[in-house]
Amino acid sequence: MTYLRRAYVAMDTRVELAGWRDGASERELVQLLDEAASLLYEVEAAATRFRPDSDVARIAAQPGAWVRVSPHVAYPLQVALWLAEWTGGRFDPACGHRLAAMGFDRDYRTGERFRLPGGSPDATFRDIELDVARMAVRTRRPLLLDLGAVAKGYAVDLALARLRAAHLAGAMVNAGGDLAAFGFGPSRRFWEVEIRHEIPGFVPMVVRLASGSVCSSGLYARRGPNGDAHLWHPRPGRARALAATVVAPYAMMADGLATACMLVEPDEIERLCDEAGAEAKVWYEGGACVETRGWGTGAVS
Repeated sequence: MTYLRRAYVAMDTRVELAGWRDGASERELVQLLDEAASLLYEVEAAATRFRPDSDVARIAAQPGAWVRVSPHVAYPLQVALWLAEWTGGRFDPACGHRLAAMGFDRDYRTGERFRLPGGSPDATFRDIELDVARMAVRTRRPLLLDLGAVAKGYAVDLALARLRAAHLAGAMVNAGGDLAAFGFGPSRRFWEVEIRHEIPGFVPMVVRLASGSVCSSGLYARRGPNGDAHLWHPRPGRARALAATVVAPYAMMADGLATACMLVEPDEIERLCDEAGAEAKVWYEGGACVETRGWGTGAVS
């Protein structure tokens, strides 16, 4: 058996890809992993809000006009709009200008601020039109998309699909905690994923994964220059979630759900995840937690 693990930096995080196949050469696996990793850079180039030539930047620069976009933007946006509709706008991909105003406006590679034309302060996801058949997006008012909650998961799925197509016996893609895998790990058993959240009293747990995705979100993950958390809360006074972990068939859905579960009320989590075929656990201030009915039925220990 030949097993290889390689690390990259993409989409503002450390990315690890691993795979194995009996009879494969190390050189062959290096090429396959590098090809799969290149897809993350493709998604980043299209979906980032920190490059003037990205699809997201072009949409922001042409309010009212239909803008042709890459599938790397159209498909994540489609999921983001579904989550926005389901949550009544608490999950909102039109929040880019708000995040920038909170200090999340620097390119992680260069540290330089990237500024786009100002957006309407009351713009929401309802000002976004998506035509998937034409791969085109139109905004009714000036706004800046932020697809960070779904684009990374989409990129993970894309990279993993490339490795699956190469007929590996097993492979894993982990982009800063957004992880997906298929087949078995190098021990010829389940992939074992350790979950850690930097919150008081958290006990690490292990998710055993044969095929599917595990994604997490937490208020501790990113902080602006003023200490603000990266999640924007449209409704004050709600239960304050500290962290969430979601297990789902695909990383794009798990990634988006991990953020959405942080934003909805505790009694909404079960129904939200049920519609997506996912399981979730969410931790709150004061030590409380909520988990879906299927959590801990064999996939999680």
